Amino acid sequence: MQNQVNQVGIVSSQAPNPMQKLHHFWQNLNGFTQSRWQQMHSMWQHRRQRRHLLTLLILGSTALSISATACVSYFFVRGLIIDNLKEIALLKLDKGSEEIDQWLSSRKAEIESIAYSPTVRTLNWQLVEPRLQGEVYRLKEYFILSLVTPDGEVQNTLGDRTNVKSRKHFQKAMTGKVNVSDPLIGRATQVPSIVIATPLWALPPNPNQVIGVLSGSIKLDRVTNVANSLSYGSDSYAFALNAEGVPIVHPNNNLIGNIDIQTPSFVSSKDPELAAIARKMTARQTNIELVKIDRKWVYVAYTPLDEVNWSMALVIPRENIESQLKALNLLTSVVAGLLVPAMLAAIWLIYSSESNRAQAEREAMLNRIAQRIRASLELDKIVQSTVEEIVILLHLERAAFGWYEPQQQMLQVLWESSQSDDQKQFLQFEPYFIGDLSAQLDKDEPIILCSDTLPEVTSQPLKLKANSYLAIPVQVKNQPQGYLICSHATYWFWSEEEIQLLKAVADQLAIAITQSHLYSQTQDQVKLLNNTLTELKKTQAHLVQSEKMSSLGQMVAGIAHEINNPVNFIFANLPYTSKYTTDLLALVSLYRQTFPEIPPAIEDFADEIDLEFMEEDLPQILSSMKIGTERIRNIVLSLRNFSRLDESDKKLADIHEGIDNTLLLLSNRLKNGINIVKRYGKLPLVECYPSQLNQVFMNLLSNAIDALTESDIPVKNITISTTVFLVKDAKFLKVAIADNGPGIPDSVKDQIFNPFFTTKPVGQGTGLGLAISYKIIVDGHGGSIKIAQTSSGGTEFSVEIPISNPQGNGKGEEVISQQSVNFRF
Repeated sequence: MQNQVNQVGIVSSQAPNPMQKLHHFWQNLNGFTQSRWQQMHSMWQHRRQRRHLLTLLILGSTALSISATACVSYFFVRGLIIDNLKEIALLKLDKGSEEIDQWLSSRKAEIESIAYSPTVRTLNWQLVEPRLQGEVYRLKEYFILSLVTPDGEVQNTLGDRTNVKSRKHFQKAMTGKVNVSDPLIGRATQVPSIVIATPLWALPPNPNQVIGVLSGSIKLDRVTNVANSLSYGSDSYAFALNAEGVPIVHPNNNLIGNIDIQTPSFVSSKDPELAAIARKMTARQTNIELVKIDRKWVYVAYTPLDEVNWSMALVIPRENIESQLKALNLLTSVVAGLLVPAMLAAIWLIYSSESNRAQAEREAMLNRIAQRIRASLELDKIVQSTVEEIVILLHLERAAFGWYEPQQQMLQVLWESSQSDDQKQFLQFEPYFIGDLSAQLDKDEPIILCSDTLPEVTSQPLKLKANSYLAIPVQVKNQPQGYLICSHATYWFWSEEEIQLLKAVADQLAIAITQSHLYSQTQDQVKLLNNTLTELKKTQAHLVQSEKMSSLGQMVAGIAHEINNPVNFIFANLPYTSKYTTDLLALVSLYRQTFPEIPPAIEDFADEIDLEFMEEDLPQILSSMKIGTERIRNIVLSLRNFSRLDESDKKLADIHEGIDNTLLLLSNRLKNGINIVKRYGKLPLVECYPSQLNQVFMNLLSNAIDALTESDIPVKNITISTTVFLVKDAKFLKVAIADNGPGIPDSVKDQIFNPFFTTKPVGQGTGLGLAISYKIIVDGHGGSIKIAQTSSGGTEFSVEIPISNPQGNGKGEEVISQQSVNFRF
């Protein structure tokens, strides 16, 4: 296959003048026309001879083989019909067998579910009996439920006691298998029934030990009713055999046996056909056979049951099945009497079927091409698959698609496919058109270029291979004129059917190309909408967070103001309180020195209030109160600095003060053995939005604390580093917050700054913290925020913002850049 770009120019600059061209045209027209008619006549004769020969062969073979074919067809169709009728009979039997299997399976599941009850597994009849009585009432199918001990002793819901140690169903159940017994006469009930027995497993710690058997008795009526319902016309009947070939269900009650009443097995029947069927049934085979039983030809269908080792059989008289062949026999007689009309009809059918076949092939071909065209919405795949399918299905030498540009009179071939890569020789030739080329192009009509190995004409600049070309217009809205170009071998003529087929393909291709363009436009719109939606979500998240922080700031400022007033009152009076207390204690000491003899009442009261301890502890209390009020004032100051409601514009701020205030607010979360390592450099005052930067520090430190809280490493550190660096004579501030936690997986690093993305459990994270931080740093401050992995495997966030108009130094100037300060909360 080839996929290349070719350009074929249709030009006329070197053509002779109109008179010369007309003379040249008439000079070659006679020879060309005669050559064409000879070719067409030869091809027509050849095709007609082939059709006549085919007709003679069909007539001769039909006359010689029609009788034999009719006989073979009769017996073949008869066999197919009988096989179909036999399948129907076997399906009827399968349906009845499946009904019995489903019924037995349900009963097994019921008895097993009862056996798994801890109450039943205690083997305490006083506890088990009420449960079993309730199950008998609930299940209806079981008319008796029995609890059997390992020695075979039975206690049942009827109150009877017996021993079933010799019963096979009990013995199998004791080996751990759920089983269904053959029909038997109950020793307690004396009723013909089927027993389903399941093992009782010991309770833990010995769950794999069988400690008894739970059995349930159900009547045989359901199996009998199903067998009686199976019929296939008159005199048909069904029966069932157990594993030994003894009938357990049969229309003749004298033949029915069970465990307690022994009857002869069909395996040992004197009728060899019946015995053979019985052996196959006991071998659990499935089939339908024509046999002679009791001197009557019957069809016997048999199949095994899945839930129990029984087999079902349906006996159908031969005439019940073969009576449905009357229509076939009548049809055969009619066909035999219409042999000659049939031959004539066959001849007509040959001709019509050939036409229908060709039409069907064209439609199938069109459907296949249409399916491949519509299998993709990519333009390259659509057009390339189209030209490939055309070459393969129409056996073309070459097919291509291109866009025609009328202004430049150029056909740009963009997609091409051929049967082989061999290049044929290009020959000069004179194209002959009926009508004007431009007129045909304007009418969007197919253009056929019939070329021949004519003598070279140097005045003709157009070069094409010596083939027959067909150009089908492909109309695409809002697109240049497209052409589907097909090439056959030399002397091949394009039929009207082929042209119509290719026009239909061109219509499908035009639809597919239009859909491809619409799909591309839709994808562009989807991308635009997605980008808009993403930006809208980011803006919404920022507005929500800004409003939240604004409300929080207002609340914090109000609380700080309300707390600050009484705290200032207390703090302002503490010095006077300390002085008055000192004076009073000095007065008490002076009284002791002046009056050594203390009255008993005063001495008793001094002992009661422990005056000596009071004199020692009271100054310490006042000192503690002073420390506490100072702590409250610092917290209030931090809250006011963190909120900074009055700072809607940029201002010079101390970055270290903002970090320290944030750490102070987070101090309650830093009491789980988390160390704060400060590596502050010398920083100037930075023009920024202080409250927004405090929010960024709060988000980054909170994430680091969360990561370390969930980690089980013995030493947990958060390192805060600040520095100033130069980039092309521009100063930048860098704040790095690193932890030695488990780190962030590489698979999510590209998503952590996306709004609403979070790795925290539901309810513990909104996914907005880092997105808001990113917007504050990048959009608000023109900086950048980066993430990296530390040498210990943790995570480091680096915030870099440009420094403009540096004035003075912040408090961080007092800390040397290489110094490390450790704080443990």
